[in-house]
Amino acid sequence: MVKILLLGLSGDSGCQVAALGLHDKLVKILTANELVYAPTLIDAKEIPEKIDVAIIEGGLRTEHEIEVIKKIRSNSSIMIAIGSCACFGGIPGLANLKEGKILLNKIYVEQKGTALGQLPLVDKLLPEQVPIHNSVKVDYTIPGCPPEVGDIANTLVSLLSGNQPPINMTDVCEKCPRERVGTYANKLIRIHEDVSDPQRCLLEQGFLCMGPATMGGCGAPCPSAGMPCDGCRGPTIQNSDQGLTMLDALTSLISQVKDGFDLSQNVGVLYRYTYPDSNLVKLFKGGEKNE
Repeated sequence: MVKILLLGLSGDSGCQVAALGLHDKLVKILTANELVYAPTLIDAKEIPEKIDVAIIEGGLRTEHEIEVIKKIRSNSSIMIAIGSCACFGGIPGLANLKEGKILLNKIYVEQKGTALGQLPLVDKLLPEQVPIHNSVKVDYTIPGCPPEVGDIANTLVSLLSGNQPPINMTDVCEKCPRERVGTYANKLIRIHEDVSDPQRCLLEQGFLCMGPATMGGCGAPCPSAGMPCDGCRGPTIQNSDQGLTMLDALTSLISQVKDGFDLSQNVGVLYRYTYPDSNLVKLFKGGEKNE
């Protein structure tokens, strides 16, 4: 019987809720194994000393969370990062574009309606939000915001059966049903604007669709429904930096855009989920990320 831990850092719980979407598969997993720690599901006060599989959601933002994750890692045989916050830093990682103290004052002191302009009592904050592999070794990742239920099932079932989980080698475009013709619009289009051709590639029409730079496996539901891929599954296996890969894919589009593209304004699109884990950040800091 395998002992399983399920924990959300930084107050996250959405990816754990996604795991509940396994339904009968989850029941079979929990029946054959033991859930020893999962604050959202069971009343367990202490982190167990023996954990076979630790599933961690959320990025690291406080010193306390680093202490917790290190304790779990030392007690675990396998650690899985689930969701884009745990894998890459996620959307909260865009806060790294500003200094932490500036953000706290902006939100809790300068905004109207705050309680006497006082900062909340919180654990000591880290300078930045970071993915968990910055502090501990991660054995497997299940990206997504939230992760695909199929990915969660395949990873858990494979590991609990003694096998290696499958690795997706595609990008989102591979499963996108939209037609690509090789020419691009001469302006960028925002997501609230209408699609001129409901059958054609959104990127070619001028939308910043992250499909070419994003790991596949989701079935391309967003572009299929008329919404650009926002990159929640992170970079492909072949390309470690999602934003730089997307810039390369945008070369043909940008060369024809007369206005509307500004890298400083679009960084939140190119690195919406992966900014803390990007090669761009590593370059700025002049050092390697910890493993």
